[in-house]
Amino acid sequence: MRLDLKKSFITGIFVIGPLLLSAAILVWFFQKVDGFFSPLIDGIVSTVFPGTTHIPGTGILAGLVIILLVGLFARNVVGKRVLELMDVLINRIPGYRTIYTTIKQLTNAFSPESSRSFKEVLFVEYPKEDCYVLGFRTETVEKDGKRFAVVFVPTNNLYLGEVLFLPEEKAFPLDMTVEQAVKVLVSGGIATPSRMSRVHDPLDKRVPPSVS
Repeated sequence: MRLDLKKSFITGIFVIGPLLLSAAILVWFFQKVDGFFSPLIDGIVSTVFPGTTHIPGTGILAGLVIILLVGLFARNVVGKRVLELMDVLINRIPGYRTIYTTIKQLTNAFSPESSRSFKEVLFVEYPKEDCYVLGFRTETVEKDGKRFAVVFVPTNNLYLGEVLFLPEEKAFPLDMTVEQAVKVLVSGGIATPSRMSRVHDPLDKRVPPSVS
């Protein structure tokens, strides 16, 4: 009976733990975003309605609206030109430009709107023979008449890894979206599907180990 109670208690921890942790993260995020944008809204509201106190949630609502407006602005021709000019100005600021450029390149890699984002998920042999990992194709290049897949392989966390130049015949495209591959990596492999399949090409007879 004692063993059964112990197992039930541990099971309860694993059930409640993710619920509490995810709720705590949401509350923390809500408070941070709401606190960041609320002074602007509070100033406007207090001007129109003197004596009005802070209304919880107005800050995060304002943040969502601002993000949406910035996204709409960035997608039109004028917005793109303004952002390009902003990039030029930022690249002239010593120190800050290095941090900004690095973060922007990393975030753009996962953006579906970016032409420089990850193009497909690959199954590649790394770091040794008969050892395969998930990688992301970032580009395809040619050298001496031979095609190479430029592959980013996360090795520490999602934003740190190795850049490999592999012959096309050693890069196996998977029938998996970038979002699904990211989920696998972030979960430490727990979210790996029980069966991974290649993108079928009738002219491609290659079949790497463990991939149908």
